[in-house]
Amino acid sequence: PTTGSLALPGGVLFSLFLLLLLCTLCRLLLKSLGIPGMLGMLLVGIGMSNIPWIKEYTAVAPSSVSSDIKNVCLIIILMRGGLSLELADIKKCGRAVLLLVFLPCFTEALVYAILSVFLIGLRWTEGFMLGFVVSAITPAIILPILLKLSRHGYHVIDNSIFTLLISASSFDDVVSISGFMVFFSITLSQDHSVIWQIFKGPLEILMGIVIGLVIGFMFWIVPPPIKFRPSGSTVMAYENTRLALVTMLSISMVFGLNHFEFSGSGPLAVIVMAIIVRRGSMGVLYMTYVLDMVWEYAAEPLLFGLVGRDIRLSVIGPDILWKASIIIVVGLIFRSLAVFISVMWTKLTFKEKIFVCVSWIPKATVQAAIGSYALTTVTRRGIDDPKLIYAGEVILTIAVLVILVCAPLGSLLIKFSAPILLEKVRSEMSVILDANATPKSQPTNRLAFTFETLEENS
Repeated sequence: PTTGSLALPGGVLFSLFLLLLLCTLCRLLLKSLGIPGMLGMLLVGIGMSNIPWIKEYTAVAPSSVSSDIKNVCLIIILMRGGLSLELADIKKCGRAVLLLVFLPCFTEALVYAILSVFLIGLRWTEGFMLGFVVSAITPAIILPILLKLSRHGYHVIDNSIFTLLISASSFDDVVSISGFMVFFSITLSQDHSVIWQIFKGPLEILMGIVIGLVIGFMFWIVPPPIKFRPSGSTVMAYENTRLALVTMLSISMVFGLNHFEFSGSGPLAVIVMAIIVRRGSMGVLYMTYVLDMVWEYAAEPLLFGLVGRDIRLSVIGPDILWKASIIIVVGLIFRSLAVFISVMWTKLTFKEKIFVCVSWIPKATVQAAIGSYALTTVTRRGIDDPKLIYAGEVILTIAVLVILVCAPLGSLLIKFSAPILLEKVRSEMSVILDANATPKSQPTNRLAFTFETLEENS
């Protein structure tokens, strides 16, 4: 087909544009109502693929195109995660961050694996794949609510809750994605020889770490550091070049290693590379800002919309629904217990510890990014394994159900529990007066702050 036909109603390009537009509008509408916008974007995608009179005017993108777009969105998530990881935060919050990163994640992954094996019939490696998909939380929901609570005078920003939650949530996503990729690699190697099954998983992990380290350190010297004191525009051009190179190599690593059937190595390499790049870049704030804009205005709507379009309500039977509901509820219970144990030895009050448990409920981004990863990869490679295809469909279905349940539930629980569990140390009027008293010399625009910081650091 010609480009013109693809861009007309019923064409793939028109459908992608319509999906992006409707997801963006629906996100803005739900955000104005205090509901996570991710939920609206997901429902738009589900509606476009399941409502008959809408399906007539929209075309489903080929699986290869849809898979490539979701992989690029995953790469953006990995780059943002790696560039935002500050290892100093672990030292600041100590053992609590490490416990909050690993204990709830591994506990929920284990619970999901056990229940999915005995209730749904998945194999153990597939059960752990499901567990790590749903174990990740979403900082994009938690952070705005915490900031809003602080503006209303609650004791959030100026104690350790904010640092603890934000630091742990960033690491939590990385651990969940890495765990999923490891078990996915092990699952795909089960059709090979026993020796290959034993060594492929560790080999992919090692390859991802080594490749990420090599390329990450390479960006300490490429492009060559600026020797003189540059202007703001020079620094911006320099960081644009660095960001473009980092992005292109990230895409090359994920797609290239996936082509050679090392699908677990690419995402790990991107995470490791981004962490190393952060340590050697003076313009990490600017790079993060650009990626945040790309994510908010393009990648996020497309990702959630395409994941929604993968759902076929006609093939989801009541049997999988009630089993998935049991697994989700039991998983949340054990996760909350693990979160409470993780912060048990901190200086937080009992009510603040309960608030941390509530804050660890929202889920959306990682589930959307890798929920369909197994199914699309298996389909794209032409792997004729009915059990693996069934497992991919189950993982995608439960991942979407987790988003539909946990994103609005967690958001509402955080908002309604905050007045009960948190101490209000200042009135809203005093917060407004403090904000208005901010010196004019202090930059309030994030991009302006980024450029000024770049010049100072150069």
